Amino acid sequence: SPAAVAQGVGPDGEVAGVGFLVAERILGTCAPVVTAAGSEPGGRVRLAFPHARGAEMVDGVVDGQLWRAVEEEDVAFVRLGASPAGARPLPLGSAEGCRGHQVRSFGFPAQAPPEGHFGFAVGGALLPGAGGRRPHLQLTSANDLTTGFSGGPVWDEVSGLVIGMLTEITGPDTYQRGQGIAYVTPAQVLRDVLPELAAREVCPYRGLEPFTAEHARWFEGRQDAVRQVLANLAQQRRLTLLLGPSGSGKSSLIQA
Repeated sequence: SPAAVAQGVGPDGEVAGVGFLVAERILGTCAPVVTAAGSEPGGRVRLAFPHARGAEMVDGVVDGQLWRAVEEEDVAFVRLGASPAGARPLPLGSAEGCRGHQVRSFGFPAQAPPEGHFGFAVGGALLPGAGGRRPHLQLTSANDLTTGFSGGPVWDEVSGLVIGMLTEITGPDTYQRGQGIAYVTPAQVLRDVLPELAAREVCPYRGLEPFTAEHARWFEGRQDAVRQVLANLAQQRRLTLLLGPSGSGKSSLIQA
């Protein structure tokens, strides 16, 4: 949910980047976001949660013991005095096996409304760290992910879990090749730095997203409607209409 996504606010009120709740009163982001917000390890940072109840502003302290510079894991954790009302930590999954999956992030680029928007991409290869560098998850078709998404969570649309944190957006070469590529720090790296972060294998809560055949085991509560549809189909009628207002679950009923 975007309620768990925060803006790092700089000294002049500008948005320095993105962070998100990874645990109660703990926000994860990347090191450059903290620096751009005018802070440092052990320093204080101002955060805005535009989608939390009341669009709350909070202060946090950058945990110096959990600080990892750009040339290392490029991770920063900010400890909050209290989590914003209505904002729950985002469940972390794994970047393993997400190749070809649709993924999305949430950020605050200049071309978006002040409250931010979603950006979409496709999961690619999970690249092992070479020469002491951290592993990366490569994203393709990532033209949506521009400046203003750095530090944002990356959701796997199949599992509904956060599989990492967006840390790098590449620019094209002199031949305009390589556009639409972005890199993600996998969730496992976040857990390596802060082991108390537990991995979740599945997330049964889809929010406003429809259930599909992959989520059939979690689709409950529509048994009567399912029986009615199946009974109608069993009569071999040429047409069955499924009617209901937007958001009532028609797509989930058919697919899951």
